Amino acid sequence: MRISAKGEYAILAMLDLAQAYDSEEVRTLEEISNEQSVPHPFLVQILLELKRSGLVESRRGAGGGYRLARHPRDISLGEVIRLIDGPLLPFKCNENGHHDGEGGCAHKTGCVLRSVWTDVRDAIERVIDDVSFEELARRQENMNSPMYYI
Repeated sequence: MRISAKGEYAILAMLDLAQAYDSEEVRTLEEISNEQSVPHPFLVQILLELKRSGLVESRRGAGGGYRLARHPRDISLGEVIRLIDGPLLPFKCNENGHHDGEGGCAHKTGCVLRSVWTDVRDAIERVIDDVSFEELARRQENMNSPMYYI
């Protein structure tokens, strides 16, 4: 499984918005770009795509910006990854194991590896679908908290 740069930037933008969710304030492109080190032009594209999908909403004008359209606990990491990057582990063959005409599986009777790749994909999906942006924001907060030793 590979996550594209666009996918990683989308995750960082969503994490930024998740961290600001309780304040009910909007975040500007500049704030998100600077805080998350996401190139501004790329971020514009990503936020438009997230907005079209219903994950993000925007407010125009002075004092405008972006915020999550749903509570961070209701948005999973997997939802964002699939939205931006598509299927997690695409297969080269169709359900019957036959060649798909685009450089897919050459085995006419199916392939034993397909069941393994299906298990791998399913395990990855379980993990990333169980991680919400609320959880990611909490993990980030814990990472940034100073440790006190006695």
